[in-house]
This record gives sequence, structure tokens and C-alpha cells, in this order.
Amino acid sequence: MITEKPTSRQKTLLLSIVVLYFVVGFFSIVLFLGYVVGANDAGILALVYLGAGWYFLIKRNWLFDLMKIKHD
Repeated sequence: MITEKPTSRQKTLLLSIVVLYFVVGFFSIVLFLGYVVGANDAGILALVYLGAGWYFLIKRNWLFDLMKIKHD
């Protein structure tokens, strides 16, 4: 198996997608669930969403696994 390092353009694209995941997801949860369950509960759910994203992408090193390109 050959492991290839991603280019700076690929890293920039991946990090942009991750940031959009957090920003768009957070505000979507706050806005849309704010009408359904109330602003306080929606804010708490949005913080749980950010915490889960941080845990899996940063703490569990999935972001670094995503940045590797592997060829068989």
C-alpha cells in the first residue's frame, strides 16, 4: 500500500468542509430546532453537536485519517 501526502489545496478544501460542517450545522440546529423545541434546548443540542463533532474529528483523530490518501 502506498501512502501519498495530500497537497495544500486538498488540505485547504478538507479543512473548509470541516469548518462549514461545524458552522452550518450549528446554526441550522439553533435556527430550525429553536422553533420546535425552544431556544434554550436548541442551544444545548447545538453545543452537544459541536462537542460530538470535536470528539470524533479531533480527539479520535478522524480528521487526520481523512487527510491521508491511500492507494492499494
